[in-house]
Amino acid sequence: MSSRMVHQTEATRNKIITIAEALFIENGFADTQMKDIAAATGMSRNTLYRYYQDKYDLGFSILVVVLTRKIGVYEGIIDKIKARHFSNVLEGLGVLMQAYSDVQYADDDRFIAEFDGYYAGSRIPTEFRDKLTQLLPDTVSKSLTDIVSLGQAEGSIRADVPASYLAVTLFNSVPTFFRRMLLRRDALMEIEQEAIPKLTPVLIQLLLDGLKPSPQI
Repeated sequence: MSSRMVHQTEATRNKIITIAEALFIENGFADTQMKDIAAATGMSRNTLYRYYQDKYDLGFSILVVVLTRKIGVYEGIIDKIKARHFSNVLEGLGVLMQAYSDVQYADDDRFIAEFDGYYAGSRIPTEFRDKLTQLLPDTVSKSLTDIVSLGQAEGSIRADVPASYLAVTLFNSVPTFFRRMLLRRDALMEIEQEAIPKLTPVLIQLLLDGLKPSPQI
């Protein structure tokens, strides 16, 4: 196969992923069909199926692209924390949590929320976890546990809770909350709509305060 053919194939694959992600975000997984994606990309359904065997296969491929992009950002910040770029680990974790809710990647977070919402419960394929772990080794949560331990050792983070517990809580709480705010913006009943962008920073501050060691009496 020529290099030109490979380039065309990869370019088409990227085009499908970009257009399909936008359709899934706009219309949701339930209401987006492969025929809609084929029409939007200007190709036949047969051609689309040569790349992706079904909607889940395509959605999973987009998820890997999205998570790879986001993990790259997180790992860059984690490397800076390890290199003592910040005054202490707690300050670095604040920057990391802000990256979890960066509006620059809001579309990626909307996609993840749509994917997680649709492929939940009995819809989750049995091979999902193993396949995702194979493609995306769990480097971020392991590194996050390491830097939380580092913060406990230096005294900027409370040591009465296991580092792994704190790491998993941080890694899930901010992104999950942020994605819910993105999806429920027009329908959240608890507060006025204009206040919604202010809520994730409030959560981050509460988490940072909760990570601090208790003052010695």
